[in-house]
Amino acid sequence: MAFLLLVDDDADLRSSLSRILCAKGHSVSEAPDAAAALAAVETQPVELVFLDLSLPDADGLKVLEDIRGAEPSLPVLILTGNSDVSTAVRAMKLGAADYLLKPFSNEELLVHLERALRESRLEREVARLRERLVRGGPPALRCQSPAMRAVYDAVERVAPTDLTVVLQGESGSGKEVVARLLHDLSLRREGPFLAVDSGALPPSLVESELFGYEKGAFTGADRQKLGQFELAAGGTLFLDEVANLPLEAQAKLLRVLQERRIRRLGGKKDLPVDVRVLAATNKDLAEEVGAGRFREDLFHRLDQFALTLPPLRDRKEDIEPLARHFLLEAGQQLGRRVADFTPEALVRLRRRPWPGNARELKNAVTRAALLADGRAVGPEHLAGGEAVLRPSKPASASALPLKQASRRAAAGAEKQSILRALSLAAGNKARAARLLRIDRKSLYNKLRRYRIKSSKM
Repeated sequence: MAFLLLVDDDADLRSSLSRILCAKGHSVSEAPDAAAALAAVETQPVELVFLDLSLPDADGLKVLEDIRGAEPSLPVLILTGNSDVSTAVRAMKLGAADYLLKPFSNEELLVHLERALRESRLEREVARLRERLVRGGPPALRCQSPAMRAVYDAVERVAPTDLTVVLQGESGSGKEVVARLLHDLSLRREGPFLAVDSGALPPSLVESELFGYEKGAFTGADRQKLGQFELAAGGTLFLDEVANLPLEAQAKLLRVLQERRIRRLGGKKDLPVDVRVLAATNKDLAEEVGAGRFREDLFHRLDQFALTLPPLRDRKEDIEPLARHFLLEAGQQLGRRVADFTPEALVRLRRRPWPGNARELKNAVTRAALLADGRAVGPEHLAGGEAVLRPSKPASASALPLKQASRRAAAGAEKQSILRALSLAAGNKARAARLLRIDRKSLYNKLRRYRIKSSKM
């Protein structure tokens, strides 16, 4: 339910519309002219405005501009007669959410209202979530390198879609952090986020863990157990180290991704599942396919959208902001005050190769904070504890250069975002452009570039 403002000099129409809207549970305030309308916008918690363009004391388009100037995110629905269609179109260009031609039915009124409210609330929620993530989100958002900014630009574009995403990168490079961010920025963010370490599961337990089992399915199955796909319903399932899944489990995973249905072990019927799948690996999946360890059809099904996370040694400018973030975290974890790093310590941090990536950096900083005991962290506190493992092989030796791969990933995500916006806008290009926060000319150019057809204007 919403707080609505009706701006129209026709008292009978205001009264009639108010009764209809109040019957649907909305709160309604009325304004007979521009002065009363602007006063209401400034003093009342208005969520949407119905604005008649023919007002006695001001030009309706000027009133629209004033309302948008006072509250840029406030949706305005224009009320106009048949002869004023051209003016209504001008109002749309000035930022109106939509327009209704008089006379209109109750059904038309409510459909336009609910659509405008839905779009407005979605825009506000996305803006609020982005603000929260930038201020208090995962440490990778503090990264300054162009490579990681490209990754997070792609994340922001692909997150609202339901595409399967494969995250490639060395161990410790932050694949789960990115997966959680994809979930938090998605339309499934209110649902669960479940992570499964495919590499840590014994082969004999993989299928029962993912798909569940019925009572009596095998010795010891004394009760029904739901699998991760069912537990993640309405949310996101993150399959870490997906390359380690046994071939038999890979076949079943492929079927789930294709049909959106599972069958528990020992079950006799298929069950629908509503879940987005994200996967991660530190291996080259194409090489795994060539070696016969990974199904080619599953590889192509998972590869709807791939993101490669560069190792920390290739983005030295990210080490200092990450280290400072981990130092603050360490202070909270240890329950003690922490100082900063000395200049010598920062030099040492930048010179280390960090084969264990951000995970190794975090462990080193936590250990140093403990040893420093409230003093500034110096190089002596960072001595020892360096990983002796060789850096793992890059996720894909034959992959595209980062810049080219990022461009391809961004283009794919942009196309999906446009398709999603058109779907939400029921094919209306003007409304889709507003959802995408671009002008209509830019949208038309992108529609031609991606060869997207939409019949409605």
